[in-house]
Amino acid sequence: MMIHTPTNLALKRNGIYVRADADDWQYNWPVHTHEGFEIYYFIRGNANYVVGEDIYELLPGDMLLFNGSTIHRVNPQKDVPYLRSYVNFTESFLQGQVPEPMFRKLMSLFDAPSGLLIRWNVEERAEIENVYRSIYQENEREAFGYEIVLRTLLIQLLIKIYRKSKHLIEMLPSQQPSHSQANVRRILQYINQNFTENINLDDLSAALHLNKYYMCHCFKEVTGYTINNYLMSKRIEEAKKLLRTTDEPIGEISEKLGFNTSVHFSRAFKQYAGVSPQNFRKLSSTTT
Repeated sequence: MMIHTPTNLALKRNGIYVRADADDWQYNWPVHTHEGFEIYYFIRGNANYVVGEDIYELLPGDMLLFNGSTIHRVNPQKDVPYLRSYVNFTESFLQGQVPEPMFRKLMSLFDAPSGLLIRWNVEERAEIENVYRSIYQENEREAFGYEIVLRTLLIQLLIKIYRKSKHLIEMLPSQQPSHSQANVRRILQYINQNFTENINLDDLSAALHLNKYYMCHCFKEVTGYTINNYLMSKRIEEAKKLLRTTDEPIGEISEKLGFNTSVHFSRAFKQYAGVSPQNFRKLSSTTT
């Protein structure tokens, strides 16, 4: 489990991080979190996106809005180019730019615990894609007054999304999930509700009445991640929150999150986060 550092650094510095028509490929697409909020837009490819406890089988023109602190991971296939745009921003970046009642309505778009899906039709997509390009270009050029232009463009995008979200007929529901996807949702829900328990694959199989080998296969197929890796990612993410926001001893955090020993916790934390729990806490205190 990782925190996406480039996003966080950009958000701390500028309050916004944007990419348009991104087509780069990663060998490993990690489960991750970051600060702020994300407006993700899928242009082309073959991909599933896991946000919280939901799985989105993406179609061109799909947009996902979610809180960056929600665990998420895209699982693109390499058989076709993967093209997407996204903008991340902090609440403070837009605070005070519009009247407070309007601001609260716009921010409510990010309230859904597992993200909000908006489907733009063919006629609307060119306009949405141009907005992302405009935001990206302004951010890159840093010309006179670019901060005001960035905020204006982002608010315009949010208003378009809010208006669209009110047209419920146009917001077509996702296609009926496959049998595998339905089972993966059940697995995600169980893990997210019980990750502090000392659960293993046998426990999960018994609780959900699923064959262990089928369960592991369909989870990896849909998410691109193993169940054990996702479970560990969830625990490490919770550990990071506790390390950032409390003074609880590391031994207590380890026990609270279902680790057998503090040594096991420290080893796993360093493997997933790149630093020890002690160093993570120190680094977090110096950057807040």
